[in-house]
Amino acid sequence: MRKRKVLIQKIERASYVRRLTLEDKTCAVCGKKFAGVKKRRYCSRACQAKANYERHADQYRQARREKYHAEQKAAAGKK
Repeated sequence: MRKRKVLIQKIERASYVRRLTLEDKTCAVCGKKFAGVKKRRYCSRACQAKANYERHADQYRQARREKYHAEQKAAAGKK
């Protein structure tokens, strides 16, 4: 019987250190103070999502309205 060749892989990890300076900031949505990098505007993902919804509220409402009317029309057609 022949022996199988075993491939040995050597994995080396490299880490890179980024030094980002934190600044005292105020959240644009809730007004809470937090420490963040220069381009950060919100204290959490929840505030980020709320700001996004507020920016696009009309589009979201219109899409929901259209979906509702389409469902109502489909339900009326089944009766």
